[in-house]
Formats: sequence, structure tokens, C-alpha cells
Amino acid sequence: MKIIYLDEPTFLPNDFVRRMTALGEFLVYHDRPDPETAIRRLSECDIAIVEWTRLSAQILGAVARLHYITLVTTSYDFVDLTAAAKARITVAYCPGYSSQAVAEHVFALLLAVGRRLFAGDAAVRRGDAISHAPFLGVGLRGRTMGLVGTGQTARAVATIAAGFGMTVVGANRSGAAVPGVEVRPLDEVVARSDFLPLHVPLDESTMRILGPERLGLMKPTAIVINTCRGELLDQTELVRLLMTGRLAGAGLDYLAEASAAEIRKLDNVVLTPGIGWYTDESRWANLDEVYQNITAHLAGVPRNVLAVPPVQGLGD
Repeated sequence: MKIIYLDEPTFLPNDFVRRMTALGEFLVYHDRPDPETAIRRLSECDIAIVEWTRLSAQILGAVARLHYITLVTTSYDFVDLTAAAKARITVAYCPGYSSQAVAEHVFALLLAVGRRLFAGDAAVRRGDAISHAPFLGVGLRGRTMGLVGTGQTARAVATIAAGFGMTVVGANRSGAAVPGVEVRPLDEVVARSDFLPLHVPLDESTMRILGPERLGLMKPTAIVINTCRGELLDQTELVRLLMTGRLAGAGLDYLAEASAAEIRKLDNVVLTPGIGWYTDESRWANLDEVYQNITAHLAGVPRNVLAVPPVQGLGD
């Protein structure tokens, strides 16, 4: 049996390599392959670990031999799951390794925006005279945290929010009860929230789940936080609201292409480069989840396998 790591591992400790080598031949590639190269590599293995490569219908329909892929990521929008099913390739993902890290990053962004930390830092570095007026912040106690989706990460956010003395409301697809969260319809959650983090996968049903109409429901004092795919938001409308004072701020760990240049210029936005998950604890947990996915597959036990089509809508 041959296992490959298809593309440029972010983290590859020797311990993980040893564990994988014990399962069979293990080959690691340290680049991001073009489609032709990806097809060749995937056709020469039984199992693939994938981090960066977009697995299109073209690629998946052309590979031979490969029967199992585990993504390193929680997101799976870069895989054509229908094409994988037609090719009889099982696809798994890693949904649990970074929930706490991402939840903590939500609050890092929230506090950076709400307390104007970067503007304050810049003022001190410039040697500006002390002035409080430009840096009026917003407190958390008694405020409302609204959760778009109530999966593992959202629940970790709810726990932290409770520690700050916040009220937590959230929306999910089924309306199922969630401990510590008042579950309400999505539009109501959006309208009530002082802080609104998004915690849903990107698919056809969640593309621009915060579009112009729904963004228009938000309080002018509200702050949007997104540690998921940028396309969950209508980013052009978000920019307009932020520029006109119709929305107070945003903390974004991912950018969509639309209006990206404009949003980079705004001083009421804090941006990070997709690092919400990236803590020392999470990167070890990530590789453990990859390993557990593969060994479960070899034992004939489905683990974190993505349905075709995937379950759509707000995460429960």
C-alpha cells in the first residue's frame, strides 16, 4: 500500500512520518502541484493526504488506483465530492482538531476590532500625544453574541462568551437545542447580535449567507467576525456598510476576491491570513486526526467521511 502527502505540508514532524511509514510506503511532496502533476501522483497511490490542491472533477475523473483521500482541513469546498463518488473515491476531512483554537481566534479578532488595538498600537509607535478620544472601545459583558451555525467551534465560542458575561444566541439548520445557546431563526440572530461570528462550511446553500438583505438587519454598532471562507459574506456589501458607518467593524481570517483591495484599506477591519486554527496544540491534533481517519478507513470503519452531496445549511 502506498500513501502520499500530495502537497506542501504545513507541519510534518518526524513522529507523524514514522506513524505513517508503519502503515505502508509513505511519500511526501513539498510543492503545490498543477493538475497534470496531481493526476499523476494520485494515480500512483492508494491513499492521499491533501492540504492545498483543488480536487476538481477533471482531476478526480482521471485518476486510477486511488481509493481514499483525507483532507487536512475542516473546509472541503475545494473538492468535487460528486466526482469523487463517481470515481469511487472516499473523501474524509478533519472537523474537530481546531475548534478551541478558532474559538479563541474569534475573540482575538473581536477584541482587536472592538478595542481598536491596532490603531492604538500605531499611535504609540508614532509617538503621538496621549489622547483617549479616538480609541473608544466596546465592552463585552451584557452584549449579545450571535452564532451563525452551532457546531463544535461555535459551541466553544459560546463557552468563552459565557465567561465574559455575554448573552449567546445562535441559528442552526434544524432548530435543535444547544446547551448555553438560545437557538432562534437566523434573521433574528443577525438582528440581535452585537458580535456575529460565522461557523458554517461553504457550500451552495451557505454562499453569501450574509448577503445585502441580511447584512442590512445588523445593528450599526455590530461587529462581524469570520474565521470561515470569505464567500460566506457578500464582501462588496460589507465594504459599503463599513465605509458608511452602517456597520461598526469586522474581523476576517479569510478574504474573498470581491472588493478585497477595498477592504484592506479600512481601519475598522482587522485581517489575518487564515491562521485561526494555527496553534501548536491544533497542528499536532490535526495530524492525529488525519492518522485516525486513515487507520479507521483501513479497519473498514468510516470516520469523518463526507456525504455526497454534503449536508447543506447551518451546522448543528
